[in-house]
Amino acid sequence: MAKLGATAAVGAALVLAAGPALAASGWTIVTAPPTGVNASLTGVTSTSDSDAWAVGSEDAELNGVGAKVLIDHWNGSAWSQVATPTTPGNTASLAGVSASSTTDAWAIGRTQVNRSDFAPLALHWNGTAWSVSPSAATALGGQIGDGVTDISPTDAYAIGGGLGSAHTGLVAQWNGTTWSRVTVPQPSTDGLASNLDAISADGPNDVWIVGTYLDEISPTFFQNETYSLHWNGSTWSVVPMPLASNSSVNNFFLFNSIKANSPTDVWAVGDQGVAGTNTGSTLIEHWNGTAWSIVPSPSPGSGADLTGVTTSNAANDVWAVGDYTPAGGTVAQTLTLNWNGTSWVTVPSPNAATGASVLTGVATTPGAAIVQAVGFSGSSGAENPLAEQNG
Repeated sequence: MAKLGATAAVGAALVLAAGPALAASGWTIVTAPPTGVNASLTGVTSTSDSDAWAVGSEDAELNGVGAKVLIDHWNGSAWSQVATPTTPGNTASLAGVSASSTTDAWAIGRTQVNRSDFAPLALHWNGTAWSVSPSAATALGGQIGDGVTDISPTDAYAIGGGLGSAHTGLVAQWNGTTWSRVTVPQPSTDGLASNLDAISADGPNDVWIVGTYLDEISPTFFQNETYSLHWNGSTWSVVPMPLASNSSVNNFFLFNSIKANSPTDVWAVGDQGVAGTNTGSTLIEHWNGTAWSIVPSPSPGSGADLTGVTTSNAANDVWAVGDYTPAGGTVAQTLTLNWNGTSWVTVPSPNAATGASVLTGVATTPGAAIVQAVGFSGSSGAENPLAEQNG
């Protein structure tokens, strides 16, 4: 789940290097509605250069109660806000979106009554309108919707998590008619908490999920570690990720996004640092078909965080987005990284004229010319959707 509420920033992102796979036109800001109602975008998906969806929430009351789901659509020329259905509860927001075609898309998030009674929320696009899918609330009951991957009209997966001190993440599958809970293995946690954070599928027989679990280092020392789940078409299995050791009990490691390209090519991005501080740095890992490994990544300034990753049809054209706080500064700016086939490099990306500029998701499609990135700009309580494009 992408982080929200970052403080404001002005200026362009730090330039470290430029790889050969970068689009010549670079990143540019594109207008995305609405403005002036404290709205933000938290996820984006794309099926072509003329069809993309971005989701989030808008809060006209500026108090967290009565927020409504926000869905914007890109038609090849402009972003426009589309009608959304009435949702349960009086407050709702969306965390992620995924589309398999122009007539099949899923958005996942949560509803609540005031600031309590959280429940998962799933919305479906059938080519004409968005509608609530009630069975998702039952399948992911007890958690909130964190991510979704849409494989086909009869095959999609959603994950839920984020609630409870001793919870485990939940997985649900769509079969074309209803959502139902899927039993997945848990990492060895000795009954401690685990959570699911991001999901992606390369096809019906190659689905990946990344999450975190609490690891007991000693009777008085617990550390948050990352792990992954994989579906190979017949079974779910826990796939270990490199363990990170640190002497601080408050150290954290978290993945916010994952992109499965093939059985031998999967990227996961996030951040690592010490909770309660602005010392975070970028974290990127790669699956090569045999094992996960940490891949060095630029981490300018402080508080660097990667929230989205996407890949075109070129193995040397991978994008990761997020935000960071420049050295000597106190507010966040956009951060865009590109994999050029050899290394990750920082690429310049624009920021809003005033306030924060944070990217929360990125998407493109094999063969597409446009890479879509979304997020929010402005100050806390007065945010505006932020959309950027490369290509």
